[in-house]
Amino acid sequence: MNFFDYPVDKEFACGHFSFAHICFIIVCLALIIVGICLSIKHVKNMNKFLLIIGIVTLMFEIAKIIWGTIVGRYELFVEYLPLWFCSLFVPASILASITRGKVQKLALNFMFYGGIFGGLFYLFFPTTSLYKYPTFHFLSFHSMFYHTVMIYTGLVIMIKGLVKPTIKDFLPYFIFTTAFCIIAYIMNEIYDTNFMFLHSQSNNDMLKLLKQLTGEIYPIALTVIQNAGTFFLSYGFFKGCLLLKDRITK
Repeated sequence: MNFFDYPVDKEFACGHFSFAHICFIIVCLALIIVGICLSIKHVKNMNKFLLIIGIVTLMFEIAKIIWGTIVGRYELFVEYLPLWFCSLFVPASILASITRGKVQKLALNFMFYGGIFGGLFYLFFPTTSLYKYPTFHFLSFHSMFYHTVMIYTGLVIMIKGLVKPTIKDFLPYFIFTTAFCIIAYIMNEIYDTNFMFLHSQSNNDMLKLLKQLTGEIYPIALTVIQNAGTFFLSYGFFKGCLLLKDRITK
């Protein structure tokens, strides 16, 4: 089977928590650890760092668009829109690199609050790639390494002090992410797409369970859990790191 094939037979899909998936997770986590260690030592100019991340994430998105266009994956023009939760990392990273003030802060906050646990969730539940595609496939590598960049960047900007997490960040972050969820929901209703997985739960077992528990209010429940959950998990992680640091230094 070709690395760039589409469509593909699901019989050859990598699968969830298969040996290949676990290998992917180990490699991605190892890359994050190595990247953080190198960044702590060598990254001095954070503006340059943000610009590089912005370019890298944009290249990821362009590569996916080019592939999807060539193989005919996109049937509707709206499918080119970055209206998935993790796809928001692309415009956020670009805005963080070229803006200042409140806009940059909002972008950095999404990269931190949405990037770390949004990326981690995908590494362990790669619904749009490993559930459907073989291990050695463009979309499998693209998706896993894109989300690796998300996690790595979120951790680096926390370590370097570009974000100073506070509970006051919750409302702007929640409004920002919920606004895109509303746009995604409207697009889903008009074009029968599944942006943000708000239309259906796809192949994700956790989303299937949420659908069973919430029924008709599934889109609202997912919006709240996704947006509030990533915030409070990241905020709790930051507070835990501070507590651990205090205990080590005592």
